[in-house]
Amino acid sequence: MRLPIVETGHRPLQKLQLAMIRALVGHVPGPILAMSYHRGLFGKTFSACLQAGMRNTSEWTDGETEIFAAFVSKKNRCAY
Repeated sequence: MRLPIVETGHRPLQKLQLAMIRALVGHVPGPILAMSYHRGLFGKTFSACLQAGMRNTSEWTDGETEIFAAFVSKKNRCAY
């Protein structure tokens, strides 16, 4: 369940960026919406942690990491 405010409660520049993503892709993935809402409180720090966990602590290449993440998401029936 996603809180409705995560869909609409963004600053003007973020709204513009999200509108561009919607125009190009058709929708904005949930993780991007969540990390964009109150970015200074949550998204910026969480994004840095994700980058560190996905990129800096493995002998795998970026591509291998992405393939593995996509495979796990598919197995978990994750929409994104």
